[in-house]
Amino acid sequence: MEEELLSLSSVPQYSGLTRGRVIEILDRISTLKAGVVGDGCLDMYWHADMTVSELSRETPHHNLPVIREQFAPGAAGNVAANFRELGCAEVSFCSIVGDDWRGALLKEAFRNRGIDDSYMLADPNRVTPAYCKTILHGLQDAQQEAPRIDFINMDAPYEVMQRRLVAELDRMAAKVDIIGATDQLKSGAIGTALRDRLRYWAGKGKTVVIDSRENIGKYRGVIVKPNELEALRWCYGSLKFHPSSEHEIMKAGMRLARSVEAPCCVTMGEKGALWFESGHVTHIPTAAVAPPIDIVGAGDSFTAAFLSALGAGCAGPEAAAFAHLAAAVSVRKLGRAGSATPQEILNRFDETAKLLKTYQSQ
Repeated sequence: MEEELLSLSSVPQYSGLTRGRVIEILDRISTLKAGVVGDGCLDMYWHADMTVSELSRETPHHNLPVIREQFAPGAAGNVAANFRELGCAEVSFCSIVGDDWRGALLKEAFRNRGIDDSYMLADPNRVTPAYCKTILHGLQDAQQEAPRIDFINMDAPYEVMQRRLVAELDRMAAKVDIIGATDQLKSGAIGTALRDRLRYWAGKGKTVVIDSRENIGKYRGVIVKPNELEALRWCYGSLKFHPSSEHEIMKAGMRLARSVEAPCCVTMGEKGALWFESGHVTHIPTAAVAPPIDIVGAGDSFTAAFLSALGAGCAGPEAAAFAHLAAAVSVRKLGRAGSATPQEILNRFDETAKLLKTYQSQ
């Protein structure tokens, strides 16, 4: 079938999501218990008022006078926060962090949001990953983000810690309905043993969705959700010489679904998403969002809404259409990793329906 997949217009499209169905999905989500495993990060925001910056007496540099700081869960932690915003009955988080101040702040951020952090392990041999962003404020409300400061690990967790993490996953998986895994960092928390265990739990009837930048092809028996670049990189090994035509994206998605032996959802930004299952593909379009937008965290919002909708009984294309609504809300929240509440999702559906009606009447 790969040679037949020439363009988005050549494959079936899903457009059956109704307002009543959105309400029903949201109601079912409110009963779900969600679990997240993987690379939890701390997102730090330091706001520096450069109008009061002073030249140092010791060095020829102006200081960065931070007047406000914020912190929030990032990476897999942001997926967990999105589950909470969606209204899931319970949200749990499983990962390995460092025994440091960033780990303490990450746990505080989870507890402030009502997320169960009892499946988190603290390893004194690791640092808690963090993305620290300094926003410089100038005259006339001018803002500019300075180069980000990242706290990273250079090596994967020791084998003993990886085995302990699998045990924590087992404890969490036994009590949740759906499991989202974020395999994002090069020396992150997820290794071969945990990937195999996720397949085990999927075989036991748990709905499992994987989001991974570099390791999407290492999973088996679980739903994978790459974006188009991640799917193409997996398929061709590099993006340097390969085109990103619709045909190439669909070919990559089909091959990935066959490789992981499970359905695959490839997101394509404003072009929507593609659902691959049992050798067939469905295009799920999305409505454009007017600027200004900030795509940071939009993939996490899509993942949480997509997995929640699957857990609520939706088929893949319907779950992707629902997830488009959440992502559209998230990208409108500037300067932070966004999320979407049930009311915001319903409002987005109404807005999209109104735009479609206006377009059809022209």
